[in-house]
Parts: sequence; structure tokens; C-alpha cells
Amino acid sequence: MSLIPEDLEMLISRYRSMNIEELKGNIDQWEKNIDCTEELKNLELAKKELELKYKERQDQIELLTKSLTSSSRVGRWISSIRSILNQLVQSKN
Repeated sequence: MSLIPEDLEMLISRYRSMNIEELKGNIDQWEKNIDCTEELKNLELAKKELELKYKERQDQIELLTKSLTSSSRVGRWISSIRSILNQLVQSKN
């Protein structure tokens, strides 16, 4: 029995609504209980969705890391400029 496009879309939507841990747990459970080729196809879809979620998570981590690095650099520059200005003000007094 093959999935019709609407069922396939519902299945993919259900997988996308799961968080990584939930999807991983379900995949582990499904791997233990595979009975037919249709379930194997569904399992492959779930694994592909899990890979996408891991890739999205890694992309977000890289973006946050870059953001943190650049903001820290800017913060250091501002702090250095403030320090110089404070020293100039103190030296004039």
C-alpha cells in the first residue's frame, strides 16, 4: 500500500512538529517494530527529517557563535574608547 500525497504531507508535517529528542526516540522505537516496507519508507522519511533538524540546529549554533563573537568584539571596542575618554578627562582635571 502506497501513501497518497495528502497522507505523505500529513506524515511529514507530523515529523516536522516533533522536536529532535521526540523524533529520535520515535525512530528508535520504530526501528524495533518494523513489519512492512511501508513502515520502512516512513522510517526513512523520519530519518531524513531528523537529519534536517540536526543541520538546522548546527546552522543556528554557528550563527549564534558568530553573533556572540562579533558582539564581544564591538563591546571591547566601546569599552576601550570609553577608557581612553575617561583617561583624557582625568588628565585635563
